[in-house]
Amino acid sequence: MSLIIDDKEINNVCVIDDDAQARHGWSLAIEDSKLHPFPQNEKVLNIDDYIPYLQRFDAIVTDHHLMKKNYFPVNGAEIVYRCYDYKIPSILVTRYDDEKVVDEIRRYRNKIPIILSQEEYAPDTLRQGLEICLNEFKGKLLPERKLWRTFIRIDDIDKTHVYLLIPAWNPNKVVSINRNLIQEEILKVLNPDMKMFAQVNIEAKDVIDLYFKNWELK
Repeated sequence: MSLIIDDKEINNVCVIDDDAQARHGWSLAIEDSKLHPFPQNEKVLNIDDYIPYLQRFDAIVTDHHLMKKNYFPVNGAEIVYRCYDYKIPSILVTRYDDEKVVDEIRRYRNKIPIILSQEEYAPDTLRQGLEICLNEFKGKLLPERKLWRTFIRIDDIDKTHVYLLIPAWNPNKVVSINRNLIQEEILKVLNPDMKMFAQVNIEAKDVIDLYFKNWELK
């Protein structure tokens, strides 16, 4: 039995996780949604060759960390990011309460419409997540995904991170982002207390959901 969301039929779902038991668990929720899971049991060596293969599926469910025993050459966030341009609805399921994981995911966050924690993942949230993806492909973004040109103040800088205050999002919370998210020509002139602008999804509910585009000096 397939799932119809608007005019899109979803039936076959690829399941990507470097742990066989986890692949089985994700697959059970897909079956409970009356869909057909297709676990990726074999190792993948080249992501560029693999993306065309993924286009035969109606949707993707993937974990973030996939490199155990050389199972996959990239992490799940990059898979979802790449699938976005092919309009393949993809759900990233992961724990993302660690700063390193947040850094890894944030660079791809503009093309990751939905992230579910392992505790949140279930048949109903799977369906909702796929619907969010399909709506975003049509330009119907959730309010917390929409970008706005936003004033930003640099609070501090170190060797790996830039620390920001985004008053329109939360005037009291410092946000840490990896330096590689800011283009080099701007990064090299940044100093604490400097004021600038970027496009930010200021209605994001949590700091981990923030993403940034089009940095510009004031």
